[in-house]
Amino acid sequence: MGEGLLVPYPEALENGIRAMHPTEKIVLQFHESWDLRDPDRGAEVIADDCDFEDIARGEKLVGKEAYKADYHRWREAFPDGLCKVENVIVSEDGQWATVEFRNTGTHTGVLRSSLGDFPPTGRKAEVRYCSVMRVKDGMVVEGRDYYDSATIARQLGLVD
Repeated sequence: MGEGLLVPYPEALENGIRAMHPTEKIVLQFHESWDLRDPDRGAEVIADDCDFEDIARGEKLVGKEAYKADYHRWREAFPDGLCKVENVIVSEDGQWATVEFRNTGTHTGVLRSSLGDFPPTGRKAEVRYCSVMRVKDGMVVEGRDYYDSATIARQLGLVD
């Protein structure tokens, strides 16, 4: 990542109000698409060859269609799920963004995972995530999601 962190960036004040860095706008569009129930909106900012890794699951997602499939996998398990962005930090060169967010939802559908499929438990889950995303030419080209899958499993009663 670039040296130092930049938010707000030098041109960020417009009439005394902080303006968003273009990279921040892109990563927010990606994350806000979850609450809007609009995976196509999220896919608009994903490069066709975007290499995204879910660290907890040990899975790689490549491109828009993989993103949409993952969106639907989570949405099936947590139809009421919400994604609340808490913090966005953009690197000085504007290529990288770190996004802290909190996902909440009720497990009312099948949760499909690398460990198998888990039937609905009816329990609520709240998990904190961190995404590290690289943006080039207005598109997310690389990223990694970090979260504690054991927290999800405990909250759903799948493990003690």
